[in-house]
Amino acid sequence: MIRWPMFRLTLAILLIFFTSANSRAIELFGYRLYEDILQYQNDGNVNYKKDKIDNIEIYEDRVQISNKYLNQYKIKSTKFGNIFEIHGSNKQLEMSPVECLDVQNKFIKSFENKNSDMYFTEIKQFPNKLKSKTIWEVYLIEKINNKELIFSVTCDYSFNNRRMDIILNDLNFLENENYLFDQEADINNQKANEKNIDTSGI
Repeated sequence: MIRWPMFRLTLAILLIFFTSANSRAIELFGYRLYEDILQYQNDGNVNYKKDKIDNIEIYEDRVQISNKYLNQYKIKSTKFGNIFEIHGSNKQLEMSPVECLDVQNKFIKSFENKNSDMYFTEIKQFPNKLKSKTIWEVYLIEKINNKELIFSVTCDYSFNNRRMDIILNDLNFLENENYLFDQEADINNQKANEKNIDTSGI
């Protein structure tokens, strides 16, 4: 049997923990991880999963800080409506493979240097069997609470699919928030079912 007061206390503590993390959130293209995604619902095409915002495809002219190499931007949300991923891409990249790899390297180094005060960083090349696709990732471990983020830059310079993708995400935040949301929904459903039980004559 679930102890409601204890669960509510745990939920409150976890939400405070995530809120305090927001003040140290890093950003990409002017969007910060853990922000409320609702503030950007008028800035692009909103895509829903059931009745919750899943992601917003930002209009190119409404991007907070655009990058000349990219022309598509998307922010993704947890079930609570907070941003866990920021994604920029260009599926029609007019750049040679050598240029793309050079830009990729500069992006990785710039992002690492920008966030080295708050995070331990480790740069890794994502294992990939395709010779025409190169992915470098920066793993960021927050010095205060060991929270892990991943920043990645992909150069895909195959003949028919020349593209670049830049992504910042916190997948642990997504998992934790969605777990708390589902737990809260289960509790509310159980309470609703309890109210509907007919105890007449008892």
